[in-house]
Amino acid sequence: MTDSQSLRIRRVQVDGLFDLFSHQVDLNLDERVTILHGPNGVGKTMLLRMVNALLNGRYSVFRQVPFRRFAMTMTDDSKVELTLGQTKASGQKKRQKETRPLHLVLFRGEKEVDRYDIPANRDVESLADEIASRLPWVQRVGEDVWVDEHEVASLLQAEEIVARYGGEVAGRLSPTSGLGDPAWLSDLRRKVRVHLIAAQRLLRVTAEDPRRYRSGPRTLFTVLDYARDLKVRINDAMARYGQQSQSLDQSFPQRLLNSHAVVLPADTLKQRMEKLDARRAELKEIGLLDEPGSHPFDTAALDSLDPTQQSVMALYVEDTERKLSVLDEIALRARLLLDNVNHKFHHKRIRIDRQLGLVAEGEQGRSLDLDALSSGEQHELVLHYDLLFRVLPNTLVLIDEPELSLHPVWQKRFLPDLLEIVEIAQFDVLMATHSPFIVGDRSDLMIGLDAELV
Repeated sequence: MTDSQSLRIRRVQVDGLFDLFSHQVDLNLDERVTILHGPNGVGKTMLLRMVNALLNGRYSVFRQVPFRRFAMTMTDDSKVELTLGQTKASGQKKRQKETRPLHLVLFRGEKEVDRYDIPANRDVESLADEIASRLPWVQRVGEDVWVDEHEVASLLQAEEIVARYGGEVAGRLSPTSGLGDPAWLSDLRRKVRVHLIAAQRLLRVTAEDPRRYRSGPRTLFTVLDYARDLKVRINDAMARYGQQSQSLDQSFPQRLLNSHAVVLPADTLKQRMEKLDARRAELKEIGLLDEPGSHPFDTAALDSLDPTQQSVMALYVEDTERKLSVLDEIALRARLLLDNVNHKFHHKRIRIDRQLGLVAEGEQGRSLDLDALSSGEQHELVLHYDLLFRVLPNTLVLIDEPELSLHPVWQKRFLPDLLEIVEIAQFDVLMATHSPFIVGDRSDLMIGLDAELV
């Protein structure tokens, strides 16, 4: 397969969904946004869930819903196809339930390359326990719930533990463990990332501190979780900024003495100094920089510099640009988040605080609790934060019903905002919606899933 930066999903197909429907979805790889539209009950949400399930190893989804075939085709023309075997009854976990053997096949072009049969009776929960017993940072905290201490607030189900760490500990598991995910499937999951933004996104089950988390899952408002997440990201960025500044400051005298003198014309120095002042002001406005006593430089003084002074100023400008560049990425995303959200909010605004992450304010700067925002405001903030800060490049983002709780005016703004974010963050989107306001005049991005029976 190709490198993860270029391997993307090109087509998704399902046959016999609910024993009624068959759908083929060819993703828009140019503008990177594909919109599923159709009546209730045709499988829009289920299609998203199936994509997410296969790429996260959550096979139980496919045993819970009737279908004949599910397939994903990648941009390198490889294809993964999953089908159901005969239904069998088995008793597990205090109750009788039907389980279905699954057959997973890898194709290259039209040629079958490998086949993986997932046993119907594989006890995924016991396998997750066995994996966790060999990984000190993975702990079970509830029924089918594990904590991964490598990711604060990361709660995983059994199948996710197996998909994430099964290959890592395969050689240490018992021969009867039943772990059999082939190398090509693990490789696919590394190279084709997926991120699901479900319809229920305002609350999340989380573990704020996994090392102290023993009493079972806890529900938290997502906006509060994301405020803490942003605080961590800001602290990391500021730590890198400090390290870069310290390194450049310590080496400044030696580099000044050893380097060939670079003399920049006064006009060039003025332009670059003015840009630096503007960047500092922008970073302070966003909330990332709070340098005390920082004032715009008097660029008129640059007209009377001698060559030695000009060379010193040239190196100073270059170093300052390098220092501030460390903050470019987080500043770009933070500015877009604030612009998109605050443009829609009335009598309220969101700002960024280095100590708190995200802060909500009412009129006259009155502090508001983030979880006291309206459901529509929380949806808007959560969606934009998720897309801007929690999605890696070349991920397939699955968004279910982005219109929830949003006024029609906000719905009309969602797609233009999304296309702008995609341009910056470079990921693909497959979203399901009922709203004509979300689609707007971009019917070229829409794929209709009709209700015609197969």
